[in-house]
Amino acid sequence: MPGDAKIGGDLVARIRDSLASAKGVALQSASHVLDWRCVASHVAAIDEGLTAIGIPPDSTVAVMGRNNIETALILLGVVASGRCAAIINPFRAAPTVLQTARAHAPVAVLLSECDPVLEAATDTDPVLVVSDDGRLSSRGYGSGKISAHSNEPRAGIVISTSGTTGEPKPFHLALPVLSRAIREIEAMHHGFGDRARPDGSWPALIQYSPLSHIGGALTLFRAVAQGRATAVLGKFEPEVWAQMVEQWQLFTTGLPPSMMRMVLKADIQPSRLSSLVSVWSGTAPLRPEDRQAFIQRYGLPVLGNYGATEFCGAIAAWSLDDFRQYYSTRSGAVGRIHPSVAQARVRSPEGELIDDEGAVGILEFKVGRIGNSWIQTSDVGSVDAEGFLTLHGRTDDAIIRGGFKLSPRTIADTLRQHPAVRDAAVVGIAHERLGQVPVAVVEMEDGTCLDSEELQAFVRSRLPAYFVPAQVRATASLPRNATMKVDRRAIGAMFEQ
Repeated sequence: MPGDAKIGGDLVARIRDSLASAKGVALQSASHVLDWRCVASHVAAIDEGLTAIGIPPDSTVAVMGRNNIETALILLGVVASGRCAAIINPFRAAPTVLQTARAHAPVAVLLSECDPVLEAATDTDPVLVVSDDGRLSSRGYGSGKISAHSNEPRAGIVISTSGTTGEPKPFHLALPVLSRAIREIEAMHHGFGDRARPDGSWPALIQYSPLSHIGGALTLFRAVAQGRATAVLGKFEPEVWAQMVEQWQLFTTGLPPSMMRMVLKADIQPSRLSSLVSVWSGTAPLRPEDRQAFIQRYGLPVLGNYGATEFCGAIAAWSLDDFRQYYSTRSGAVGRIHPSVAQARVRSPEGELIDDEGAVGILEFKVGRIGNSWIQTSDVGSVDAEGFLTLHGRTDDAIIRGGFKLSPRTIADTLRQHPAVRDAAVVGIAHERLGQVPVAVVEMEDGTCLDSEELQAFVRSRLPAYFVPAQVRATASLPRNATMKVDRRAIGAMFEQ
């Protein structure tokens, strides 16, 4: 792997070493600053509490994937103790969140004292409330339901995909997988310009993704494994982001496309970002005009990367060296695949392997950290002789809203559950800040009238908030083509008028 970043061994051993010996700030948010001793005490209290109840290592415990310090402490307490954290997407109605948690058959569901999911918990849910100091209590929630038995003994995390092609799919990422992913991602970030300071300390990592997102979880684990602070952004605000860059004198940091556009719009002064040598961007395709505008405004290379939950993070990335040598001729590439990390191949739409170098086809990857099987994707792309990966679209109709991949079919299926909706179609339209947003057209049942706010609330009660259509319009009949399939172009055109 390129770069000479210091790479450690087992992830849990590295986390425990940091908890025992790291100095200074460990976790920071707008309202809290915790040092390593405080974090270590909290993590130990969670482990002791679970052990006292009779929940051994290798047990599965559900954790809400919020982007806050409380969740970070709980997640570290579970993983560092050799247990498995089933990370639940919390951005849904509380009953749905609990239903998702139950599907993992956890021995316990850990919730912070202020988590709104508590309001929906019943006396049959094995809920344990985590206090500010890490102590656990049942407070009457399912106190007799907590058991040391789960579906299977395992450690690491269970994290779900974004649900691009339907219901999100959970993936168990074992500790060896996470350990190797962290090592390889450290080397990638070394290529971005990330490094320790002359005194051996590391700048903070800015945590902007929810911990239910693979990028968020890996950022937290990498920061703790390296003994560096995690600066938690509950909500991205360009001014706060710039303050953190200044405070920590960061060498490199991430800006997904939607956040990059927010920084440009906020007109953050270049002098405030003078410590940076690069900015990297992922989670969604970056528009060339946004990349160029950022480069011109701040004089910083914008380095792309490519990954997925199924890969346990990034498998391709630009480095500063590659940017200097190849960007002028490969500006459309999302990054370079290193053969020690992954291999790529492409198939035709009919499923035949295409061996021609640089051929465009449906991408498949064999990711070393995951195993020896080829993983199919919905991305259409090509890989050139130097290993640069270029994306040319998708085989499905996924909408990428501010970095979150949404399935239009999932939204349409939900709208059809409303008693006033006969049929529905959902497409993505361009959005200046978020890249894309979903919009919906519905056929109403006879005698009913469109109430767009009611339908948006209906979707919000059943799906994460970012699935809610930005606009809902009614039509007498959905436009269809000659084969009676919904005409998606015609649907999109209805929102261009």
